[in-house]
Amino acid sequence: MPARLVACTAAALLALATAPAGQAAKKKPKPLDGTAVISFNGVGAIKLGMTLAEARKAARRTILAGAEVTKDCRHDTLLPRRFGLATLRFKTRIRVLYITRTVMPTRRGIRVNDTVERLQNRYGSSLTERPSDVSPQTRIFELVDGNREIQFSVDSGTGRIFQIATGLRPEVDFSEGCA
Repeated sequence: MPARLVACTAAALLALATAPAGQAAKKKPKPLDGTAVISFNGVGAIKLGMTLAEARKAARRTILAGAEVTKDCRHDTLLPRRFGLATLRFKTRIRVLYITRTVMPTRRGIRVNDTVERLQNRYGSSLTERPSDVSPQTRIFELVDGNREIQFSVDSGTGRIFQIATGLRPEVDFSEGCA
């Protein structure tokens, strides 16, 4: 019996010695980059419902906090600006993420500047168009999952997407943001 105990202890010690050293050996998550995907949950590591501090830590990027536009409502900007990622924060929590550059795609590969035809081909019947309260030149297409939406703003003149927003209701439907 003692020989078995010694053998088991030796095997356990050997396994511990060859395994990564727990938390210290884990790689830090990489900073948010162009491979981040737009989803109903957020954009890459930035999730809807996070505080600004949580989003900064998750993305490992600088996020410039915006001034209060209306009571408890702010717009923030992620750096570098080439990502074209901004937030709408209400009562300290991120409620909407806006993407205005071509860097980040949705899960089905749709990006800013894609055509409305490509958008409709990729999402088919799950995509609905709603009346636009933004301007007569803007068409709004949306995907809905419970209280979450992904909205595609399309310039009716060019037929191209100029903004993708993912967010929680009702704020994602506020065309004026915080105003």
